[in-house]
Formats: sequence, structure tokens, C-alpha cells
Amino acid sequence: MLLMKLLLINQFGFASGAPTGRILAELGAELEKRGHVVRVLVTGASYGKPRRGLGRLLQEGLSHLILLCRSLGHPKVDAVISMTSPACLAVTAGIAAKMHRAKHFHWVMDVYPDVGVRLGELKDGTLAHLLSVLIRRAYRGASQVITLDEDMRDYLREVYGIDSVVIGPFPPEVIWPSIKNGQKTNRCWLYSGNFGRAHEIQVLLQIQKKLEDRRVQADLILQGQGPQFLPSQDAAANLGLLQVQWRAPVPLAKLGESLTQSEVLVVTRRMDMKGLLLPSKLTLAEISGRRILWIGDTDGKTAQRLSLERRHGVFAVDEAEAISAWLQGIFERESHDQPVEPTATNFVRQQAVDRWEAILSK
Repeated sequence: MLLMKLLLINQFGFASGAPTGRILAELGAELEKRGHVVRVLVTGASYGKPRRGLGRLLQEGLSHLILLCRSLGHPKVDAVISMTSPACLAVTAGIAAKMHRAKHFHWVMDVYPDVGVRLGELKDGTLAHLLSVLIRRAYRGASQVITLDEDMRDYLREVYGIDSVVIGPFPPEVIWPSIKNGQKTNRCWLYSGNFGRAHEIQVLLQIQKKLEDRRVQADLILQGQGPQFLPSQDAAANLGLLQVQWRAPVPLAKLGESLTQSEVLVVTRRMDMKGLLLPSKLTLAEISGRRILWIGDTDGKTAQRLSLERRHGVFAVDEAEAISAWLQGIFERESHDQPVEPTATNFVRQQAVDRWEAILSK
């Protein structure tokens, strides 16, 4: 394909620690390796506990203004790639692309304002309706909208009337330990990632309670950070749980080892979040070779795809009894399955870059 000048826009940069900042920076680096001229444009804002109410509106409004001014002052480019932070960035990035007479490609990490309304962060009223109108126009004005999974693609088609293409989350370049013949994983199941309100955490404690009551020798490991991290410790104490470990986020250099030491990796998504976001941890879980326990919607495309592999478990949040029985069957088997060799993350990343180049060349 022809080499292009690309402007990648997001609120947070790589150094902030934000997942979107990491994804966009690494995508830019991979495209640059292939000869494209890439500039990543961010606000320099720190990533952490989000503000609420008026404070958040002011912060995000300022981020839009900074990104617009910096993008308009940038030398002419062939294409603008934007993500979804700050909320409704597609609107601002679309304006920047028009001023550059460039194509606009918008990669949807979450569907806003829909996510905000469902989580109770934004009232379902005039403001939410106005934002929906603006984002719909931005989607329609983009050269291409890219979504993370088929559920999100279907949601945008049904609710916004937008056709999109799917490119999954860009996985971090973790180092997988080699799997030796006869090697067994630890008798534990692991949730690693964001403890935000879009994920089911409390049900994991209820399941662990059932396992401990049945004297199943299996530890639940909760690893990460977020609003539900500390409350989960109080809930575990109230349940009298003895086989639960809490861990801070693991450095990238040790993440691969951390994931492959567990027999089951947990991925959750609130049922009403289907089509609005995709847990970024799912990609790494799938290529790690571990069993996946999916808790959330069971009728979505992503859940159905996982269920096709019988070693994975796909359950709704109200199926704690069935989940505990599934885990018990895994942990009490005398002979365990031979661990599956993980897929190199660089292979998955290069496939994603190939798809991006194909889209950019249209």
C-alpha cells in the first residue's frame, strides 16, 4: 500500500498508564515500522480515578479543546485515527480530519454516551440525547468506524445505523513462559484487570464461597485495581472466605507468567454492556492457552464464539451454582489437561496491523 502520514488522537498517552493510550501508541509504533509517518497526539492528562459531574464535563471539554487546537496546528496528514477518550472524541477528530482534508478512522473502545447512561454516570435526558445525535453524525462522517467485536458492530448498526468493521483489542506484547511436557497449572482461578462497574466481581466471591463450603482446593486470585477492588475484600471477609488472594496490577514483564500459572482465567461483562464495550483482557486470555470462564451475556456473538470451544465456560451472572460445579469438576479431576502453548502476542498484533493497513488503503 502507499505510505501515509497519520495523526493518531487520544486523550491519554502511553505514559499515563491508560489502556487506550497504550493501544494507540503501540499501533502507531507498528505502523511506523512499516514506513508510515506517524504522530500520536495526546493531552498529557494523567490517568486515574475519573471525576464526576461538572468536574468531569469541564475536564473532558478542555481535553477536546486541547486536541482540536493541537491537531489544527499540525502539518497536513492523509488520515486521522481517533479513539474514544475523551467521550465523543469522534466529533472533534472528525472536525480535525476535515480541516486537514484527510480521511477519518474512528476506533470505538466503548460506545458513549450509552455506556455512561447504563452505568448511571449520565442521566438519560436532554444532554445524553444531544451527545447521541452528535456522535451519530460523527460516525456517519467518518471514512470508517472500527469496533472491537461483533456485538459492538451489531449494536452500532441497530442503534446508530452505522456499518463498521471489527478489529479486536491490540494486545500488549507480553512474554509467555515456555510450557514444558507434563507441566501443570496451579489450582487457582484468576481475575486480572479492571475492577470497574461494568464488570461482575461480587459473584466471584459467591462462587468461591460455594467451592470452599464443598472443600474444593482452589484459590481465587483477584488482581488489578478499580472501584470494586477494596469493597471486594470487605465482602470476602463477611463471607468468611479463606482461599482468596488480592494482588496489585502485575508489571507487563510478569503478566504472561501470572496468567499462565492459573488454570482458569475469568472475563466478565455486565449483561447490559453487551455491544457497548469489550473487556480488553479477553484477547490475552484467549491466546494464553488457559481455560476461560466468561460471566455475562450468553447470547452475544463473543459469548457464542467462546462456547464453541468446549473447554471454556460461558455463564450468566445468576448461574453461580452452575459455575461452581463447572469449576469443581475442573479442579477435582485427577488428571489435568496438558496446558496449551500460548500464541505469540506479536503474531496477533501483526494480524491487527495488516487489517489496519487494508482499511487505510481503501
